[in-house]
Amino acid sequence: MCLMDESLEALEAPSSPKTLNNIRLQVDNGIARIALDRPEAANALNLAALEEIHQTLGELDLNESLKVVVFTGSDQAFSSGLDIAEHTDESVYQLIETFHEVIRRVTKLELVSISVVKGMALGAGCELAAVCDFCFAAEGAKLGQPELKAGLFPTAAPMIYPRLIGLRRTYEMILTGRTYDAKEAEGIGLITRVMAPAQLDAEVEKWTQFLKSFSTPVLRLARRATSDAVNLPFEEGLRHLESVYLNQLMSIEDAKEGVLALRERRQPVWKHK
Repeated sequence: MCLMDESLEALEAPSSPKTLNNIRLQVDNGIARIALDRPEAANALNLAALEEIHQTLGELDLNESLKVVVFTGSDQAFSSGLDIAEHTDESVYQLIETFHEVIRRVTKLELVSISVVKGMALGAGCELAAVCDFCFAAEGAKLGQPELKAGLFPTAAPMIYPRLIGLRRTYEMILTGRTYDAKEAEGIGLITRVMAPAQLDAEVEKWTQFLKSFSTPVLRLARRATSDAVNLPFEEGLRHLESVYLNQLMSIEDAKEGVLALRERRQPVWKHK
């Protein structure tokens, strides 16, 4: 892992100087963009790609000026899932463990996460897209968990999907292995929005710019507080949110500015601190 100052210096440029062979990274004005880049394998997630994603997310989260991270693939595939070529007795343990580290890291980010699905998002690709805070998909995109058809089962979906689509739909997705088109995936709550392919990128850009309009520390704290609370029992979650609100949020200058702006009926002027 790079030292903190080296990591932040690397993130100032559109692409990091460290070698990234399986993803592309761009960082610009508060927004980080991670593009899965294995077109020859329909963006299948091999161990190297997962390690690059995991390390990159860790470095991005240290940059307190960032607000949003956007995951994309290609027009043909967001990701076809874990790379079956590396699903061997010798490497499957590390493959699954590293995939789970990526999922954990996405859920624990202070950054707001967005996935953009064009083409297919299957298996681990579907799980990665769905675990993001917002998931946008193009009409015609295909999402699903087909692992059972190969004598396997998904290892993150049982933990992610019940909160998104309910237990019955989770069983349906996992135990039938069927593929959903984007419109149906939107209908069951698996994704946030579906739209025409020609409009998708512009709509995602609108959302990122909207999120950028908020105070950086407040947005990041709200994201972290929410993700922490949903994993707690109700009473414990309420106490946690109360503590974060009173002891952390109220010490942020922008929180005081927001309240003052409301009282004075004007737009707030964020200092991002």
